[in-house]
Amino acid sequence: MKFAIQETVLVWRTPLCLVAVLGLKRKTFQVCLPWLILFRLILCCINSAESADIVLLVDGSDVLGERTFPSVKSFIYRMIGNLPVGPKRYHIALVQYSDDIHSEFQLDTFRAKNLMLNHIKKNFAYRGGALRTGNALQKVHETFFSEPTSRRDRNRVLVVVTSGLSEDNVDEPAEILRNDGIKIIAVGIQEASPEELQSMATHHFYYKLRMPRDLSMFSQNMSKIIEDNIFFVGIADLVFIVDEGLSKPKFEDMKKFLQDTISSLDVNEKCIRIGLVTYSTEPRVVSLLKTETNKSEILQKIRNLSSRPGKANTGAAISATKRNVFTESAGSRKTQAVEQIAILITHRPSEDNVSDVAHDLRKAGVTVFAIGVEGANVTQLSQIASHPKPQQQYVTKLQAFSELQYQTIIFSKKILNEIQYQLYVQAGRRHHIKTGCVDTEEADIYFLVDGSTSIQPADFQDMKSFLKEVITMFSVGADKVRFGVVQYSDKIQMPLPVPLDEYSNTNDLKKAIDNIRQIFGDTHTGKALTFMQPLFKKAQEQRSGKVPCYLIVLTDGQAQDDVKIHAESLRKEKVKVYAIGVKEAVKTQLVEIAGEESKVFYVHEFDSLKDIKNDFVSEICSEGACKDVKADIMFLVDSSGSITTENFVKMKSFMMELVNKSEIGSDQVHVGVVQFSGTSKEEFQLTKYSTKSDIISAIEIMSPLGQNTLTGDALKFVSNYFKPTKGARASVRKILILITDGEAQDEVKTPAMALREDGISVFAVGVFGANKTQLEEISGKPQLVFYVENFDILKQLESEILFGICNPFALDCKRIERLDVVFVIDGSGSIDSTEYDSMKDFMIALVKKSDVCREQVQFGAVKYAATPQTFFDLNKYDTKSAIIEAIQNDQSIGGDTYTAAAIGHSESLFTRQHGSRRDMGVPQILIVITDGVSHDAIQLNDTARRLRDNGITIYAVGIEGAKTDELLGMAGSQDKYFYVNTFGGLQNLSVPISDDLCAQSKSECNIEADVVFLIDGSNSIGDKNFAIMKNFLKELLNQIDPAGYVNIGIAQYSDKYKKELDLHPFQNRSELKGQIDNIILIQGQQTLIGSALKNVKQFFSSTRRKRSPKTRDILLVITDGESHDDVREPAESLRKADVDIYAVGVGEMNESELLQIAGSSDRKYTVENFNKLLDIKKRLTEDFCKEESDTTCWADIVMGFDISSQKQGDRLFHRQVQLENYLPVILKTLTDLKTVRCNTRTKIQFIVALSVNNTDTPVSSEFQFKTEKIMSSLKDVVIKSPSHFDVNFLQALWETFPKKSDTEKRSKVIIVFSDGLDDDIEMLEQKSDELREKGLNALITVVLEGASDFEEFEFIEFGKGFEYRTRITIGMTNIADRLSQYVVSYSEKDTCPGPRGFPGERGEKGFRGDPVSFSRRPSLSRRHVINTLYSNLLSQSVMKSEDPYVSQGMSAASSQQTTGSLVLGKQECPIHPTELVFALDVSQDTTRQAFERMREIAISIVNETKIRESNCPVGARVAVVSYSSTVHYLIRFSDAYNKNQLVQEIKNISYTRSSEGRDIGSAMRFVARNTFKRTLQGANVRKVAVFFSNGQSEDALSIHTAVLEFSALDIVPAVIALNNVPKVNRAFEMDASGQFQIVNIRQERDYKPLLQALQLCTLCYDECKPRAACQPGRPRPSQASVDAAFILDSSRTMSHVEFEKVKDFLSSVLDNFDISPQPMVGALGDRVAIVSHAPPDFRHSTQKSPVKTEFDFVTYNTKQLMKRHIKESVQQLNGVSAVGHAIQWTIDNLFPRASNARKHKAIIVISAGETSQWDKETLKNASLKAKCQGYALFVLSLGHAYDKQLEELASLPLEHHLLQLGRIHRPEYKYVVRFLKGCLHLLRNGIDSYPPENLKTRCSRISFPKGKRYM
Repeated sequence: MKFAIQETVLVWRTPLCLVAVLGLKRKTFQVCLPWLILFRLILCCINSAESADIVLLVDGSDVLGERTFPSVKSFIYRMIGNLPVGPKRYHIALVQYSDDIHSEFQLDTFRAKNLMLNHIKKNFAYRGGALRTGNALQKVHETFFSEPTSRRDRNRVLVVVTSGLSEDNVDEPAEILRNDGIKIIAVGIQEASPEELQSMATHHFYYKLRMPRDLSMFSQNMSKIIEDNIFFVGIADLVFIVDEGLSKPKFEDMKKFLQDTISSLDVNEKCIRIGLVTYSTEPRVVSLLKTETNKSEILQKIRNLSSRPGKANTGAAISATKRNVFTESAGSRKTQAVEQIAILITHRPSEDNVSDVAHDLRKAGVTVFAIGVEGANVTQLSQIASHPKPQQQYVTKLQAFSELQYQTIIFSKKILNEIQYQLYVQAGRRHHIKTGCVDTEEADIYFLVDGSTSIQPADFQDMKSFLKEVITMFSVGADKVRFGVVQYSDKIQMPLPVPLDEYSNTNDLKKAIDNIRQIFGDTHTGKALTFMQPLFKKAQEQRSGKVPCYLIVLTDGQAQDDVKIHAESLRKEKVKVYAIGVKEAVKTQLVEIAGEESKVFYVHEFDSLKDIKNDFVSEICSEGACKDVKADIMFLVDSSGSITTENFVKMKSFMMELVNKSEIGSDQVHVGVVQFSGTSKEEFQLTKYSTKSDIISAIEIMSPLGQNTLTGDALKFVSNYFKPTKGARASVRKILILITDGEAQDEVKTPAMALREDGISVFAVGVFGANKTQLEEISGKPQLVFYVENFDILKQLESEILFGICNPFALDCKRIERLDVVFVIDGSGSIDSTEYDSMKDFMIALVKKSDVCREQVQFGAVKYAATPQTFFDLNKYDTKSAIIEAIQNDQSIGGDTYTAAAIGHSESLFTRQHGSRRDMGVPQILIVITDGVSHDAIQLNDTARRLRDNGITIYAVGIEGAKTDELLGMAGSQDKYFYVNTFGGLQNLSVPISDDLCAQSKSECNIEADVVFLIDGSNSIGDKNFAIMKNFLKELLNQIDPAGYVNIGIAQYSDKYKKELDLHPFQNRSELKGQIDNIILIQGQQTLIGSALKNVKQFFSSTRRKRSPKTRDILLVITDGESHDDVREPAESLRKADVDIYAVGVGEMNESELLQIAGSSDRKYTVENFNKLLDIKKRLTEDFCKEESDTTCWADIVMGFDISSQKQGDRLFHRQVQLENYLPVILKTLTDLKTVRCNTRTKIQFIVALSVNNTDTPVSSEFQFKTEKIMSSLKDVVIKSPSHFDVNFLQALWETFPKKSDTEKRSKVIIVFSDGLDDDIEMLEQKSDELREKGLNALITVVLEGASDFEEFEFIEFGKGFEYRTRITIGMTNIADRLSQYVVSYSEKDTCPGPRGFPGERGEKGFRGDPVSFSRRPSLSRRHVINTLYSNLLSQSVMKSEDPYVSQGMSAASSQQTTGSLVLGKQECPIHPTELVFALDVSQDTTRQAFERMREIAISIVNETKIRESNCPVGARVAVVSYSSTVHYLIRFSDAYNKNQLVQEIKNISYTRSSEGRDIGSAMRFVARNTFKRTLQGANVRKVAVFFSNGQSEDALSIHTAVLEFSALDIVPAVIALNNVPKVNRAFEMDASGQFQIVNIRQERDYKPLLQALQLCTLCYDECKPRAACQPGRPRPSQASVDAAFILDSSRTMSHVEFEKVKDFLSSVLDNFDISPQPMVGALGDRVAIVSHAPPDFRHSTQKSPVKTEFDFVTYNTKQLMKRHIKESVQQLNGVSAVGHAIQWTIDNLFPRASNARKHKAIIVISAGETSQWDKETLKNASLKAKCQGYALFVLSLGHAYDKQLEELASLPLEHHLLQLGRIHRPEYKYVVRFLKGCLHLLRNGIDSYPPENLKTRCSRISFPKGKRYM
């Protein structure tokens, strides 16, 4: 339910906030709001305060007496007057009792409060009689709380007022009431028995008043007491684990504890769920979380329990609880962010292991409390329980079971504390500490971590996780905080796993920590401490000793050597040492290491390290956060009668320790003390003492006051001490620390609010006797409340409170980041040196507040008087200290004040040349500081406006004589100019200006994401707040870097849902902001967030979205109230779809519901009102811009190099140029963090080790992820002896993997770069199999230059999947991607958790095949099987193997295939596995009607097509794109829908017309290169693209190019045209298969007949059995034959292996020609010639021929003869490259010598690299001559590097004539063969002109010299 400010607002807790007020004023709303924000948690529960039945049972007996009755009557009257009575609120019944009951009025008698009060005043009269309270309790239960009258969906409360001891028993009827869920409040006066009151009441809700007159004051507390009773706890899944091996009496005590605790809780399905496990020898699940959601039923189960003798197997019980109870199927709501709590109760030591199973339970997110009674083992309890927090203890030890009864209220409060800590405090505290650590700007921190054998691998992982979490709290950088890690045992891990100066960013640091492997051994901590001394000495030298140094020692056991001396040596060198001990660590040694107890931390288990992270980090960061703190701190100390002398001493010790840790001084921290009880007493004011010793002495002599607790009066009293008259200072932080143990007996909210409105931060510290609700009212923030079990725990709060004092919670922005700031400094003569120093101090204060470095904040400065001068540019200084030093050394220059000229001069600093980053989106800031009137004021406004119009924000700061109109003219707005009367006043401006700059600045945010804003549009928002919310969205967009790939979508909701903006690329901020401005509040009576979450999911499954593995899905939900429907399931559904949800609540919020939406407290944000939204802007954007780079799993790669041809003295890369060039790229690609394709939240990190054992100097075999470091280890490595690929070589590679490893499973991959095998293939196969059995996951080879016998590599390889026959060569253009694909694919299925692919539907069971038996062929080798099966598996029809032993096992499959669904009944379509793309035309002339027709046709085709619905490659996978001149993805292949889903997704595609024209050619090329990039591979996989077109395309050239590429890539295009497409028609003429189709449907209503040819001949085409109707008619002989000369690069540039491949390629290309049978005399048919260049003896200065003619145009008349010549006679010449001379010779000699020239002349140049330098001019001239003479020049470049001159060589358009390849291999030369076939078609049909028109004029002006004569 929502409440608008103008409407009814519910406010609780104090008299001011006890009633529902109509037309509540804003101020009152703000007064009540903080408490409302806190306690809306409970409103998610069915039993909320908005619905309660309250029965008042009032003593009217003779014991009370008629004289006292008026006091009781007045009490009842006042109490009801303060309660929120109403139909949907409290229903009240009044009953008077004595010997029987008398009902004054029923629950539904009065609906209005005034009627009740009138009845009480007039009709409520004393009756008299015996006092029989037990009877009254029984009758009330029967009358008001029994079925069917009882309303169990409402809270039920009974208030009993009694005056004496009952004549009958009250225990049994009271217990029946409590067991039925009725909460009892007992109030006693006169002779009432406290014991009887306690026996009746629920928990501690009993009150004994001394006198009847005390009832009057007590009445005002009753509303709060009732709500406390109702609201005792919030939402949790709570499981009790109970040892039942007890005697009966003790077991009854324990059952009573369980019953009382559960009775106090709000148990139902939506609030508290209870589980119960009992155990002795065996565990027994009594109640699951999902089964018992009714309190009375679970209480009945507890009553039925009986003790069970047996062993104490506590570990087994804990394990059973995790396995069987804390699961989603058992009712756990962990995925809905509901707190998971377990409470263990035992009385004896466990007889099985508890440590490991408890670790697993805590690791699963369960908070564990342990209660030990009698003989329970405290050490075991500590191992089981969660680690204590400063405010919470998790282990309770009792001496006897009788003590359990006193623990009920304590444990209820502990549970409440835990829930609220997780809900309100945890995430905020983590953020608070991180912002505080910003002040630790520079530090060198080493972790010294124990890696000894006593640490289990899982524990070592927990330790690494702790290190990673710690570093994320700091600003990591080379000039900021540096981290290093040293691991030790009885040795030091070398090289250091994380050197201090190697990693300068957080992500690399985390990777390096993850990469640490445990070294094992004994624990020699002293030796390790000695090792650290030179490391710190080096660090101090690097940073001139100006940076603090920290050493953090982490160990789990006793050091086996001395630690004290070595630790002292470090401390003498100014190294601050912290010691963290785990498990068996000895605390005395830890103190010796750290030097003082405050620097020692201890946890029982490694998984608890995360629980001390905040305390530990805040301890380190306090030094930086507190170094410059100025604060006035007042202690307000409760010294009422409830505080014992012992506890008062503990309070004083707590205060003294805080004082001791503070920086006390006249210009630092001041302290004052006031104590209170019934009155308040000043101990000393803020200014009385200025030293720690004086303050501590004054606190020591304090004595308690006694009396009662009037906290409200004390708050009013202490407020005066924050005024100047009592010594308070202006412009310093003001802190009040309240310490109390009891409930205030007066109103606290109003005086507390007054304090906070005066800027005073209030820390409220209370023990469990205090009222936590009051503490929250006093502090105003849950984070500032410290609610502890007893006074002993106060000491644990010291560091946290001190850190809060130094780092206020109110600061959202602690550091200015990413700005370019230029100061314009008035240095005129009117400013003296002292005043100038004040200006410098002001600037330095802003610099200190900034994160100065090249990537963050840059400062520049201009000084001016009469003439401006540049002081320093933005890019001159990159450290804070350098800028401060420059400012400090500056002097004024004197002269007049010409401010306009100075501002104009400053504009030059905002250029890239001077360091500006404006083009990178960094805000530009100018700060003008002046003290007088400008002499050029007339130009001032125009100059300033020019800068502002250019995107520069101007802050104008004026002092004394400055004119405000000039300041406003410069700034342009009121909020950007500041004025102070004196130079001293500048110090007060640094804070507001730095805060404003903080808001202006932005952190770098280059996310790739789809971001959807889901905003509340209900009535309660209002137009004003809706505008504020829209402005907030625009401010968020300002924080996102548009250079990143970001799509923005917006939807609005109330009781309806409206999509405002579909996901849209975020590139134009202004356009997007304009669309946000146009959004109108939809209004609505209800808030249906759950429904909105269901609808918004369409954004993230929509066919319109563009996804990649790196793209994050982000949803930001903003709401101002509670949802009227369920949010849990739809929110969880989104999270399961990998959507990150961030939830922002405004005003009165249901915090638990907000948590259920977000799923994590880290993504939940609350603000008091809409105006406060901007306060969370930076935190919110930082959170969702945070790079998600945590590694989920790791994989190890060992690389080996086998180069047998090398000899001693050679470099590793000798004669291996390609290896040297490609290896860095391969390493970089392999070690980049990878996202698992089927689970975007899972990442894989590969690390690489080198195994090189044949070098003079050893090569490190350390596993690394940094390419530079790996390559540096190979630099200048010299070979000692050749390597040999033999069995020993493989064994050496295997031994590079660590022998011992952690529990984390890692893939192990070997990659060998080899020039050939050097051992018997059978032995290598056996070794390969052996390594596979030992755990090697993949063995992959890469063929090097000069390799031999590499065909046999495939017989030892494994791990390449279906591409096991694909040979990897070092020259492949995509070698890095290919290797990465192999290792990622294997690791995805072998290493990483979670889904391993998209599961398909289960198929039908197949026929049983005949068994395959190899037993009759014992010598059958793996390569024999591979060779045999390979051809069979890739064939569409099963061919009989030549080997009968193999073929027998395949006969059944063959039989099954021939009788399957493909030949029975209607033939399925497609026959072959097919990848099908639809491209929808959305260009500017496409109407809605045309678009809908396209969509309809696409659906029709899909309905007639078999869709692939599983991983089995059968049927078609479908992708859909839209196009105009650009292409957008709508559905991707990877979305893998079944047919029904696919049809629905296509139906959901909405009509969105582009403003761009149509370019079908560009769209086709995009689809070919991108959409079909990652598709199913295989010999029979078909690729089909169906383009819809609504008209002519703009660019005919791009269409021809696209058809060329489609043909080359073996993609079949089809066009369904709604209008004529003649350009496409002409382009499709090159197809000879009959599959390239154009279907022109125009206005045909029945288009299905027209689609039949498309279905039969394209989509359903069977290459094995093509339909006769689909065969094209015999093509008419081409009248345009071709003379084609191939110029083959046969120089030494090409390797021998590559040359042989080129020969194979040439043979294949010949199939594209129709060779003339009579080349000498005939005029028909093509003729081909081949020449090679250049012979080894050719030089450009000689007359020798630059080519060798392999054969000319008339040599051969058949392809077969040409191919034989190529195979047998073409040899590599190994001369120098001379392409230009070869072309010149060809056009001057080869073509002229052949008579009967053909119409078209083509020269096809195959080039392996750049031509010789002396040939380049000839190349330029010869190519121009050839073009002018009508030759078509085609160029195939095979080099790795791109030769720009090739563009000049090839004919135009380049897309048709130039192909840039890598080293040629089979897949690529198939592409080239097909591409050339299309090129020849264009040539024959005159599509391209030779020479082109734009060259003809130039050609006509050129006179070419005659060709050179050659010998």
